[in-house]
Amino acid sequence: MTAQEAEDFLRTYRSMLKTWTMAVAGFSNDDSDLLYRQLEADQNVLADIAISYPEKSYSVDLLINSRSRTWAGYAEQRLPRPQNRQS
Repeated sequence: MTAQEAEDFLRTYRSMLKTWTMAVAGFSNDDSDLLYRQLEADQNVLADIAISYPEKSYSVDLLINSRSRTWAGYAEQRLPRPQNRQS
């Protein structure tokens, strides 16, 4: 994997992480379980990028920690949001 391919992968992973976060928070109808499994499967690639490109290891750490932190709750466990809430 070239440095550009690694950067492209990080960009794609970051986008998928955002999509998953929106699904978990209840802001989208995407399948959060499917997205999570894909994020989990791609974690090995992140590790390879961190080893091959040490200058990208901080970005890799941020992405892994963002995915693995404890969430306040999944959409079905959260209280309903007010209808007039501005986003």
